[in-house]
Amino acid sequence: MILPLTEEQSASLKEDEKLCKKILEGDTDSFSLLAEKYRRRIFSLGMGFFKNSEDTEDFLQEVLVKVYLSLKKFRGEARFSTWLTRIAYNTAINSMKRRKNYISLAEVQENVPGFDGNAGLDFFTGTTRNETPEDVAVKKATISAIREAVRNLPEPYRICIDFFFFYDMSYKEISETAGIPLNTIRSHIFRAKKILRKYLDETDTGEIDE
Repeated sequence: MILPLTEEQSASLKEDEKLCKKILEGDTDSFSLLAEKYRRRIFSLGMGFFKNSEDTEDFLQEVLVKVYLSLKKFRGEARFSTWLTRIAYNTAINSMKRRKNYISLAEVQENVPGFDGNAGLDFFTGTTRNETPEDVAVKKATISAIREAVRNLPEPYRICIDFFFFYDMSYKEISETAGIPLNTIRSHIFRAKKILRKYLDETDTGEIDE
């Protein structure tokens, strides 16, 4: 079942299409806008492989160059964000030569100084504008438990969970990006959710949505 795009996703998709068209017409300023929009996504993915800011910055620049040079090949058959993530993922895999070097974005956020730590984890914890000190304390404990749970997942599950939760990608998009069969993606995410739910139930911190 393919869920309809949200208003925010639809607006982002239209913005990407508009920027891509302008870039192909020779507007380099539009590429700067597109690069800035996806800088965090690429950098976060790179940190999962390279684990340091210097190598990840080099990776970011390499991916942006590849995206710029390959843009004329983008046919719009997938979301631009999915197409870009596939280029970034393949670039990282080819650079590292082996997938076992991958660590989860949840772990990256915890261990890299200066990196914006909790953005992707809001899916699990929720956010409110008027949080009390008690709310903040509970949220920190929940985030800590989630990080620990994700860190202990088998590697294939970690990659799928990152794409699903942190990058808001569908099963089909994850399959196309990582080169993993669709049914395997479904199985990995189902089992990962089950493991995470069990861990969080044991720590009495929260739930994972179906």
